[in-house]
Amino acid sequence: LYHRFRGQDPRFAFEDGDALTAFIDNVICAVLRRYNAVCVSTSLKATIEQHKPLPSGSKEEVSLRAAAMAAIEEAVRVLQSDGHDITSTELGNFLWGHLGKTPDNRRFTRHATKDTVFY
Repeated sequence: LYHRFRGQDPRFAFEDGDALTAFIDNVICAVLRRYNAVCVSTSLKATIEQHKPLPSGSKEEVSLRAAAMAAIEEAVRVLQSDGHDITSTELGNFLWGHLGKTPDNRRFTRHATKDTVFY
């Protein structure tokens, strides 16, 4: 809401909007795995590639999303130290809305978490 409406509606122009974290879903996890920014165990990789569900809140699902969040935060830190003006949400939006939509990345196996409303 912040990124979409902040320029149109003052109710969404949060003072601390740039401090928001990226929204980590299975698209972002898959993109980061594909580019080796997030590495997973052999058993978790097999679970994902066999399309077996990861229950919401399970150790594997939470760890995967936490690793993705850490990768984004580190990438933002490095980019900002090089003078780039980017936030975690902006990088997350790029990963999800641009890289995540390319044909090669759409074919890369995403983890499945069926018992969540978030993805």
